[in-house]
Amino acid sequence: ARPPKLGYITAIIGSLCASAVIVLIRKAGKVGAHTLQLLFSWTVFGVSFSLIVGFIAGSTEADQQWRIPSRQEMPSVLGVCVSGTFAHFLLNYAAKLVPATMAGLLRSSDIFWAYLLEMIVLSQHPPKETLCGVLLVCSSLVLVLLASNEKTSNMMKRLGSVGNLTAAK
Repeated sequence: ARPPKLGYITAIIGSLCASAVIVLIRKAGKVGAHTLQLLFSWTVFGVSFSLIVGFIAGSTEADQQWRIPSRQEMPSVLGVCVSGTFAHFLLNYAAKLVPATMAGLLRSSDIFWAYLLEMIVLSQHPPKETLCGVLLVCSSLVLVLLASNEKTSNMMKRLGSVGNLTAAK
C-alpha cells in the first residue's frame, strides 16, 4: 500500500494547480477567451494527462487496474463526468467574472457541499472533526465576504461623495 504521506502531497499539489487554473482563467477572460474554449481545453488536456499519468503510475493490483466500468458502475462514472464538466464550466465562467481571490475563496466552499452531499447521498455521518473543519472554512468564507462587501460599499460611498463635491464646484 502507498503511504498516506503521498496522499497529502498529492492533495497539496492538486490544490496549488487548481489555484493556478483560477488565476489563468481570470487572465484568459481578460484577453477575450470564451468560457467554452476554456472548458474544451480543460477537457482535452485533462483527459490526455490523466491517461498519461494513469498508464505511468497505474497500480499493478488486480482490483485497481484500468478497465471498462461495469453496468453497475456506469451511473456513478457518468455522474462524475456530468457533474465534473458542469462544475468546471461554472468555475471557468465565475473566474472570469470575479477577482481570483474571491473565486478561490468561493471555491473553498466545496468542503461544505461535500460534507452535505456525503450525509444526504451516502447516508454517512463524517467524524465531528470534519464538521469542525467545515464550520471553520465556511465561517472564514463568510467573514471574508462580509469584509469585502463592507470595503466595496465604503469605496462606493467615497466615490459618491467625491462625485457630489465635483458637481457642487
